[in-house]
Amino acid sequence: MLIYDDTFAAAMTATQAEATALGARAYGSEHVLLGLLVADDELTRQVVGSFPALTPAAVRAAVHGALDDAPHLARLGLAAPDPTGSTGAMAGRPPRPKHLPELQSALNQASAKWAHLRKTGAVPKEGKVGSTVLWLAVLELPARSPHLLRAMGIDPDGVRAAVLSAAVPAGTEAPAWPAEAPTGPFTRLVHRFFGRTNVAN
Repeated sequence: MLIYDDTFAAAMTATQAEATALGARAYGSEHVLLGLLVADDELTRQVVGSFPALTPAAVRAAVHGALDDAPHLARLGLAAPDPTGSTGAMAGRPPRPKHLPELQSALNQASAKWAHLRKTGAVPKEGKVGSTVLWLAVLELPARSPHLLRAMGIDPDGVRAAVLSAAVPAGTEAPAWPAEAPTGPFTRLVHRFFGRTNVAN
């Protein structure tokens, strides 16, 4: 049985609150990123220590301004769309318990790669799944978050390196992040939690 620790639960609770506040219809990687920053566990504090510009307020402002899309739209003479994808009727209401495809794909990839690192002994085999997997997911290329971070002037690869450094014992070299990894039992259990078919259209 896969058990999630308090950091994972706190991040997901904060994710729901952030998505609700933004009027989102479903969860995206930007909401999970905000949830991680708001939950502010020890790993997050270590990561933010290396990237002080990575704050909930800065990410919210980037989401509201569609900072990752604005330059492309401006070149086309278009205004940025409503980044929340919300309607007045949705304001203040929790999103459906579904994930946007970009988040689902990122979760699947990150959990597979993390499982590979655990299997090879590159990272500790902890008994519970924590916020590390969520951090690594929001930094995967299928997700919106890496593009948002780049638009904010923050290197997502550098953030990933900080996450991996924080995930291993002090004085231990952080492992390289796999390009790909096979799916195993750990990955399937993580996918079951998020619901692989539980994807918003």
